[in-house]
Amino acid sequence: MVKSLYTAGAGMMLQLVRQDAAANNLANCNTVGYKKDTVVSAAFPGMLMSRMGEKGLAAGRNYEIIGPVSTGASMEGVFTNYTQGNMQKTDNPLDAAIMGEGYFVMDTPQGERFSRDGQMEINDQNILVNKQGIPYLDQNDEPIVLASEPAISKDGSVYVNNELIAKLKIVEFADAGVLRKEGGNLINAPQNYTVMEQPQIRQGFVENSNVSTVSEMVNLISIVRLYESMQKVVQAEDEALETAITQVGSVN
Repeated sequence: MVKSLYTAGAGMMLQLVRQDAAANNLANCNTVGYKKDTVVSAAFPGMLMSRMGEKGLAAGRNYEIIGPVSTGASMEGVFTNYTQGNMQKTDNPLDAAIMGEGYFVMDTPQGERFSRDGQMEINDQNILVNKQGIPYLDQNDEPIVLASEPAISKDGSVYVNNELIAKLKIVEFADAGVLRKEGGNLINAPQNYTVMEQPQIRQGFVENSNVSTVSEMVNLISIVRLYESMQKVVQAEDEALETAITQVGSVN
């Protein structure tokens, strides 16, 4: 009886984690370059149940095997889907989207970070930055300084008045499993990347989030229903325990 409480409770905790991930995906469905998270669950080791005291069993056994019983589920990890989102045309010369593989390299106080967000601005120091004011780096690991709106070619070269100013540093990773999301739509990873010499950049476009709003809403409804069903199991077990303690175990 107590085991069923633990099993249902573990399931409720798992659904809370899934709910947080789904809610965060929905909150960022319009965030440029955002990649959705998926919670992967795993089962606790099962138990082989048997009934003692059975008679007439072969091989001198005094028990009968009932079968395996699940002991609940837990979170194995949160995994990010790094597939490309849809491209949206903005006609803003300071917007740039990466087609296929690749990440912009950002110069943060914590070191290099990576992003698919190509919504660029020119700050008051004429440095090319994102919406949070973080500079984009060029292939010389320097911020890009511009005097006016640039033209960005398909390979990431940045021109002003037909003069080559810099080339955006676009990198790729052999294993997406090393990437770890941080706040501010940034990604952290070990610096074992490869600089892409021929990335595919589209100026005047942004990459939308790869979150499907409809799918996440359906997923969220399913999570809430699963949580409620396990909550009812806990309530039923609680009532059964109360009966066992107050009535069955009563000495009166």
